[in-house]
Amino acid sequence: MTIWDGEIKELGKLYGSFRGNLPDIVKELEQLIKTDDANVVMLYSRRCLEVIVTDLCETELQRPRKTEPLKGIIDKLNSEEKVPGHIITSMLSLNSMATYGAHPKDFDPEQVKPVLNNLAIIIKWYLKYKDFQVVSKTDLKEEKTVDSKKQESTAPVIPKTTSKKLKKGLILLFAGIILVLIIVFAIDRVLATKQSISYMSIDSYRKVTIGNQVWMAENLKTSFFNDGSPIPLVRDDAKWESLTTPGYCWYENNRKKYIDYYGALYNWFTVNTGKLCPLGWHVPSGAEWTALNKFLGDSIRFRESGDSVTVVPEVAGIKLKEAGNLHWAVNDTIHATDQYGFSALPGGSRFKQGTFFDFGYQGSWWSSTEDDHEDAKNVEMFSDKNGVTDIQQYKQFGMSVRCIKN
Repeated sequence: MTIWDGEIKELGKLYGSFRGNLPDIVKELEQLIKTDDANVVMLYSRRCLEVIVTDLCETELQRPRKTEPLKGIIDKLNSEEKVPGHIITSMLSLNSMATYGAHPKDFDPEQVKPVLNNLAIIIKWYLKYKDFQVVSKTDLKEEKTVDSKKQESTAPVIPKTTSKKLKKGLILLFAGIILVLIIVFAIDRVLATKQSISYMSIDSYRKVTIGNQVWMAENLKTSFFNDGSPIPLVRDDAKWESLTTPGYCWYENNRKKYIDYYGALYNWFTVNTGKLCPLGWHVPSGAEWTALNKFLGDSIRFRESGDSVTVVPEVAGIKLKEAGNLHWAVNDTIHATDQYGFSALPGGSRFKQGTFFDFGYQGSWWSSTEDDHEDAKNVEMFSDKNGVTDIQQYKQFGMSVRCIKN
């Protein structure tokens, strides 16, 4: 039980009132109401706000949002008096408190309650703005009763006695369909296993040379260690959180959708075996990621000259991320060049509690370097930042992996 259970229940009622409509906000709110993790709550509160403000930008300001920061749009809506003042206040408060992409340890639980209160205020106003009528449970029951009566009155009369031959034919038909489905599933599993075994070989991946390092130019996709033993596939959230041993998954547990471009997500215990990458390759250490950043020009963040301090622009992300918006959902780094063909993509992550998050907005990659008993070092790239962020996360997190040549 969390101190913000009451606020979550209120948002859950709102969610139930328009589920099946407004799909963009339903998708984000659905993630929020089913978790008790403060980091996830804050993340998806802001994502809900982004959906609403982006819609208002297009409908009220008559222009697409593109890469404009969230606060800039809110200020514009306020200055042009497109949104009531008290709603603007709630938007600004939510945006400032829901720190985006922060480490889970940094959240103060007391901060969550006002964020959720503000979100509920904003959503209630937004539903009125969209002229959305909330249907009560009583109305739904009455509607179902009317529909069932209509169905009863129009339903065709079926004879009580049915031909034995017809019944036998239907049974054989269903049996045949089931047999075909079993065969198709078996073939699919065999092909998937064969494909995954092929990803144990470095020949299955593109490679690029950056400085004196040779990197994979795509994320790792294997479900086998390089000694041929299988890596456990873990779909269940509770099992994922309890792992202190190797495990992997696909984003949203959807292999077919994500394998081609984004690869798999691995916990750090899988990395730490030393057997994850193809033979002759390894998961880069924190120092090797730093060396890459240094070569790309991000080794010095601040340069002092007398009493003045000059901020040196972060450029590593620009040079590493795939250019354009084909895969990056909101890409402020519109000048991204993918200069060396590294083609970093926003494959998202999986929280230690099992929740998937930030696909399309963030890419996270493990290093082999342990930070402490709970954490290990990793790097992150964001849709709205030009640099590469060095950080540490819980070892149970699911992240992408890029291998580097020995």
